[in-house]
Amino acid sequence: MRTLLLAGALTCSSLSAVANECDIEFNGNMQLENKVLTVNLDNDTRLTIDQDRVLYIDGSALSLSAQQQRWVNHYYDGINLAAPQAAAIATDAVALASTALNEVFTELLGSDNKALANLADKLSNLDQQIQYNFYAENGDIRLDSDAFEDGEFFGDQWENQFEEAIEDLVTDSIGQIMIAVGTQLIFSGGDTDAFEQKMERFGEQMEQKVEYQAEALEEKTEELCATLANVDRAEYQLQQSVEQLADLDVIQVDNQYTAM
Repeated sequence: MRTLLLAGALTCSSLSAVANECDIEFNGNMQLENKVLTVNLDNDTRLTIDQDRVLYIDGSALSLSAQQQRWVNHYYDGINLAAPQAAAIATDAVALASTALNEVFTELLGSDNKALANLADKLSNLDQQIQYNFYAENGDIRLDSDAFEDGEFFGDQWENQFEEAIEDLVTDSIGQIMIAVGTQLIFSGGDTDAFEQKMERFGEQMEQKVEYQAEALEEKTEELCATLANVDRAEYQLQQSVEQLADLDVIQVDNQYTAM
């Protein structure tokens, strides 16, 4: 059943593939809420940057050089850009795997299958959770690193929910799947080779349909990695040049992107 294997592979790997595209980790707490970026450092110092790019340490504004202010601007603008980029990637990953699953199960079970409707509801709920992580109710961008499991920008929380939804779909539909497979074999005169070839052709067609979206997803991931690499570099410069920010080391990005 090549098509089922393909759908399963897309399902299990879409979000994790994003995570593996570049290694992004958060060490510490960072929040972006109401256009104010807040970072709590290990030494209990609180860094705040407001929408005017004014840097505060424990509530007191710092006097910065022109170069230091540019690093502050890069830091704030980069986080402000990364949040919607991440939301778009996670949403697209869910949509990509959903496309594959719908193609497969519609082919086997028909478009009016109740299990598919349940899957659509669960994936819709997952998409709402993703949006909640990156957008406030009024549409403002927000971010809270505490929501990332083990400090990973794309942790397992969404992937796990995705896998559970798929498991439920297969469990609920296994009887119908077996009947559908049996019916296909009957129409093929019991020729398993003919049936396998038919399903392989269908799988190839589906791969072609999702290939373009997968490539677009990879491009967006590259853009996010580059954005956060720039944030990482700005963070390092602030750490080195502002005495009060010596402990600022919240974002770590894979070296291949940091060097960009």
